[in-house]
Amino acid sequence: MWTRLMVISIVIAGSSRSMLAQQPPPPPVVQPFNDGAYWVLVQPFTYTIGQTSYHITVPAGFVTDFASIPSALRGFLSPTGQEGRAAIIHDYLYWEHSCTREQADWILRLGMIESRVSLVTRQGVYWSVRAAGEAAWTANAAERSRGLPRVIPVAEIATIPALTVWPDFRQQLYDRGIRAVPPAGQTPPYCAAAMTIVVND
Repeated sequence: MWTRLMVISIVIAGSSRSMLAQQPPPPPVVQPFNDGAYWVLVQPFTYTIGQTSYHITVPAGFVTDFASIPSALRGFLSPTGQEGRAAIIHDYLYWEHSCTREQADWILRLGMIESRVSLVTRQGVYWSVRAAGEAAWTANAAERSRGLPRVIPVAEIATIPALTVWPDFRQQLYDRGIRAVPPAGQTPPYCAAAMTIVVND
């Protein structure tokens, strides 16, 4: 179990056209909290979009519960599975609010294609988040405005008790003065660029 203060590390470089080879999102290194509903990234997780040099890096310690994925579809998703790689990126973008919701949902779609998710599954997930993702988007904004952390400080990761659940640990972090970092206020270039990127199926 793990987390880290909201040290936002979105690394951006290049343009939507390059000679880079298309690579699927790498397997995330994660561990669940005791309730099995929340997972923490043990290592940073970087997704390169298609054959571009646009990178999205989710920091170590980010806690994901796939809240932006409608509950009816969460049975399809695993943080260590093909769908889960794209879902972690999507969850992070929904927390960051650096892209628009439409752009975040499109990046989820691209990530699922690159992860070789079946057409039926990715279409179901994509159109479900388009229809029902607003609630998660709004809830994340409210939590962040209250200062609730979503990334545990790196130094805390190895000290999280084995039986801890995320809501309790999150409250402990908050009580100790650990807060979510305010949004950067800048829109990463990949947000708009992603809407024009074509990835190989």
